[in-house]
Amino acid sequence: MHNIKDLYESFADAEEMVEILNTPHDIKDAPGAAALRVTNGQIQFRDVSFSFHETREVLHKINLTVNSHEKIALIGPSGAGKSTIVKLLFRLYDVSDGSVLIDGRPINRVTQESLHANLSLVPQDPILFHRSLMENIRYGRRNATNKEVVEAARLAHCVDFIEELPNKYETFVGERGIKLSGGERQRVAIARAILKNAPILVLDEATSSLDSRSEMLIQDALKKLMKGKTVIVIAHRLSTIRQMDRIVVFEKGRIIDTGTHEELLAKGGLYNQLWNLQAGGFLRAVNTN
Repeated sequence: MHNIKDLYESFADAEEMVEILNTPHDIKDAPGAAALRVTNGQIQFRDVSFSFHETREVLHKINLTVNSHEKIALIGPSGAGKSTIVKLLFRLYDVSDGSVLIDGRPINRVTQESLHANLSLVPQDPILFHRSLMENIRYGRRNATNKEVVEAARLAHCVDFIEELPNKYETFVGERGIKLSGGERQRVAIARAILKNAPILVLDEATSSLDSRSEMLIQDALKKLMKGKTVIVIAHRLSTIRQMDRIVVFEKGRIIDTGTHEELLAKGGLYNQLWNLQAGGFLRAVNTN
């Protein structure tokens, strides 16, 4: 009887999964969509507006150009629209109005597979699979050799903790990487991005789970990873922001200012307030210690 009960429960679970898998995607390739070939890596948001609901506009008339090989940081309070910009770039949602272009081509006119092949993301909370570390890093580029995976791990400073594991690269990480710390999971995500080597790179709070020592190790890897790429960074860490060519300040779904770190500090305004809040907290922590 116990086995029959398990069997019926499995059938019920399978039915739910089949229903989910058969649900059509909201975002589809346009008829005759061509493959995206990135030559320069310029990104443009032209008059982009976006709403999840008719009554709640998340972005309003965003005009932003990220030049080839330029590195920009998106800064602003929580809910200002920074993460939505990234979701629209990856076409997880379609814009309500306006257009997003890469090298002059609207992303809704290219195949999603080719779009994602040219973008790398290091998220704030990386998702790992209950597979080996070797397989998890190789997820960045499926046809990579073991030697290439090991080199990416070295550049991301994953070797520091991998060599301490009993099965090294063959160690299984558990569901969602539960057997690794937050900082270790983040370094695996960085290794994936290094391995993929896409021309456009997005870092979403990529050092948020790292302690001071780990962050110091990772900064060198990130510099190498960003070289020769167009980079969009969502960040609050002082060390990350100051490395950017340009900082774009968001508030309530609008771009309210843009410039270098020094230019924005001289202007005062929201960026200056956010900077002083963080710098003040940092100095208080140093003085307390």
